[in-house]
Amino acid sequence: MFTWAEIVLLVLRIAQGLMNYVSSSQQIKAGTDAEIARTSAAILMKTASAKAVMEEMNALRGSDLDVLLRGLEPGADGQLLSGVPKDNSGKG
Repeated sequence: MFTWAEIVLLVLRIAQGLMNYVSSSQQIKAGTDAEIARTSAAILMKTASAKAVMEEMNALRGSDLDVLLRGLEPGADGQLLSGVPKDNSGKG
């Protein structure tokens, strides 16, 4: 049979286990919420930047757009006119 001290100790261990479980769950949820917030902020910043670039591209007309696009064409030496080497690897 159990003594009263053993019963009390068992109840305290069960209570401690439950408290540890609840605390761990709360910490995991808080970490998940923080990561979601960081990721959402990054996506929002990228979306805003992309929107600004698209607005600038849409504002270009005629010769300005032709000059910009011509700068993306590879030259005779395989280099882009902007100085970036042409990717001949076939990966992208």
